[in-house]
Amino acid sequence: MLKLEEIKKQSAISGIDPNRPVRIVATEFVGDNALTVYYKTIEGAVLERMLFRADEPTMFLAEAGRPWRSTRQDRISSSPPKRSGFILRTFLIR
Repeated sequence: MLKLEEIKKQSAISGIDPNRPVRIVATEFVGDNALTVYYKTIEGAVLERMLFRADEPTMFLAEAGRPWRSTRQDRISSSPPKRSGFILRTFLIR
């Protein structure tokens, strides 16, 4: 859970956009119980949303990571790639 006061510029937040984390561009408080956030999506679109105290339980700091990263055990247990039938030839140019 993330409080409205904890949402800062350049934070990566999950829960503002239902499909993916977003990067906060700017924030502006509107009273004590509302916050306008300007955020950037992965695609680069800059959007705006008003957040309320009721939204706090659905928001979290997004964790940085590499989705393509695998552990050593993953590489050992995965099956070898299928051969495509093409032969790769190396030519020496002199």
